[in-house]
Amino acid sequence: MLKGIRISLANKCQLLFGLAVVLVMTAALTVVGWRMQTLVEQAPQRRAKDLAEMWLAEQITFGEPVQRVDETDNPVFTTGVLLTLIEEDELESTSAEDPFLEQAIERFDQTPAASEFFDASRDDDGQLTFRYARAVRASDVARMEGTFEAGLDAAGLADPLQQVLLVRLRDQEAAMQQTLNRIYIVAAGLFAGLLAIAVFYYITTRIILSPVRVLRGYAERVSEGDILIRSDINTGDEFEQLSDMFNTMLESIKANQDELQSANKTLDMKLMDMAESNVALFEANKVKGEFLANVSHELRTPLNSIIGFAEVLQETLADRTGPIDDKRKRYASNIIVSSRRLLELINDLLDIAKIEAGKMQLRLATVSVIDTLEGLVTLIRPQADKKKVRLFVEVSPRLPMIETDPGKLQQVVFNFLANAVKFTPAGGTVTLRAESAPPPPEVLDPNRKLDRSASAVSIDPADAAYVRISVADTGPGINQEDQDRIFDKFTQLDPSVTKSHGGTGLGLTIAKELTDMLGGTLNVESAPGRGATFSITLPIVTEIEEEPLPETDETEAEAVDGEPAPAEPASE
Repeated sequence: MLKGIRISLANKCQLLFGLAVVLVMTAALTVVGWRMQTLVEQAPQRRAKDLAEMWLAEQITFGEPVQRVDETDNPVFTTGVLLTLIEEDELESTSAEDPFLEQAIERFDQTPAASEFFDASRDDDGQLTFRYARAVRASDVARMEGTFEAGLDAAGLADPLQQVLLVRLRDQEAAMQQTLNRIYIVAAGLFAGLLAIAVFYYITTRIILSPVRVLRGYAERVSEGDILIRSDINTGDEFEQLSDMFNTMLESIKANQDELQSANKTLDMKLMDMAESNVALFEANKVKGEFLANVSHELRTPLNSIIGFAEVLQETLADRTGPIDDKRKRYASNIIVSSRRLLELINDLLDIAKIEAGKMQLRLATVSVIDTLEGLVTLIRPQADKKKVRLFVEVSPRLPMIETDPGKLQQVVFNFLANAVKFTPAGGTVTLRAESAPPPPEVLDPNRKLDRSASAVSIDPADAAYVRISVADTGPGINQEDQDRIFDKFTQLDPSVTKSHGGTGLGLTIAKELTDMLGGTLNVESAPGRGATFSITLPIVTEIEEEPLPETDETEAEAVDGEPAPAEPASE
């Protein structure tokens, strides 16, 4: 059946049963019609045979009127009867002109025991004609002439064909009988077919389709959301079983719905509790952030004073010698180093607090990438020389000016350089590169989740040009599974290495957040034993979505000895 055609079950049953009734009735009536046709033709055949036998018995003769025959004993004679006797010498010539006679003679010659041949056909005028051929053999002729000897063994003697008696009948009654039979057959077929269709329609409608329609009505109400309804079918058969199963299914659905409603109520209560807990956590986190920012801000002033006084003391002791003065110099140096580490930690915590609170601001300016990188290399070179790490710079001379926050850019790149120098062994190399770059895949990806805070940027990748700054080292490298984890707060992959080099595990976290604020992308490429390459890709023009927040009393991390105050990086 075609896929697009939809036929109801009732129409299918009626159509299929109608076709079945037509086929069955056609087959049955065809057999009946054939049998009735045979019976109708047998009556003229018997009449022709009786007529031929009567002639052989000399009850009738050619040339005498038919009326000489006793009509009571021989009711077969009518005006439509014609008897013809063909002699042996005329058989060949006559059969050549008469196909019926030719077939009869052929049968008589091939089958000596055959003595008759019958056929029914219509003449040129359309009347039904029955033709009967009777074989007249030598024994029949002898019997008629009275010379037949009954004592002879006829089975062993030849009985050649000598004559053929043809009987031609035109029986109007047989033709009418055939017509009436056809009428009766057609009428009986129509009546039986209509009766069968009516009975089947009643049976299918009341016994089969009625329960189906009831079940369909229940199913439609259930589909509309009424699961309290129950099926009530009492037929005592499979439909009643189906109805009971339908009710069982509805009861199961109702029970499941009650359980789900109860579970939803419980979940709603838990959700309310979680919402209240989240509000409390948010408030606590806000208080923590404010406290951390305030404490960090308040601690920076005395720390700067301690660093300043320690440097003054170190300068005072610079020209003095002696065991006591050497100890004082060492103590002053330790005070300065420890204070600077503590100040860096405070600056990191303050940056994290600002970022989480959404108060970190961008101060855009036109920046020369070449000048910025040269300044950072100058700052990091003493540390590299102290560790005997070779520092290389590969900067394209055609780099354009970019519009970004110079302080944030310096903080990110200096963090990369500090990490590279810190974890590169003596004799290793650190390479700083800067080059023009196409938009990174992360920016072109429409599914990328960008920071949409007040301080975030909005870049159209189709119109933006980019600059990529990378720092490559020959350090121990980072495992693939750890490359995403290093950007988490307070994450240190190897505590033993971090302890020897220092650090809080906040540097890369801050670098990642600052990169997102600048509208760039931060990538890392590394393998164990092959070093690591950290890169930042920035647009040439940085646009801020909204107006920056008003200035606050909090200041950026102050420079120490003219150097920027970069965040302490996390370990690779």
